[in-house]
Amino acid sequence: MDQIKIGNFIAQCRKEKNLTQRQLADILGISDKAVSKWETGKGIPDAGCMVPLCEALGISVNELLTGERIPEEEYQERAEEVMVALAEMKSEVADVKKKVFSIQDGAKKGMGFGAVLAMVISYHAYSSVGWAIFHGILGWFYVIYYVLKY
Repeated sequence: MDQIKIGNFIAQCRKEKNLTQRQLADILGISDKAVSKWETGKGIPDAGCMVPLCEALGISVNELLTGERIPEEEYQERAEEVMVALAEMKSEVADVKKKVFSIQDGAKKGMGFGAVLAMVISYHAYSSVGWAIFHGILGWFYVIYYVLKY
């Protein structure tokens, strides 16, 4: 789906209805910044907002997602194209989520290993459980600081 094409279509339909971005936003119960974001192609309406938006603009959801008016005879074919595009997007989002969770799991394991390593080294150096715990805690703060910094 082409966000810029969808955004231009939203702007065109809004103007045909003689609505400002603020007026459309008030109808939908959202901010005018959200409407501006859609119209500039920096995002698309979320699923919960699509039906009210389409009703306000006098278009169908399929027309919204294709970014153009769909003639009656092409409607079924275009609806199927939109469904395929949405399925592909869902698959891509699932792949990205898997990668993010994999990175997060690795970071958690690395932080745990770093803290335990700091405790073991400290215990061997000072032969004190207190110093080992202290250095383990410092190791956690050190790792968390650098994770948040970058």
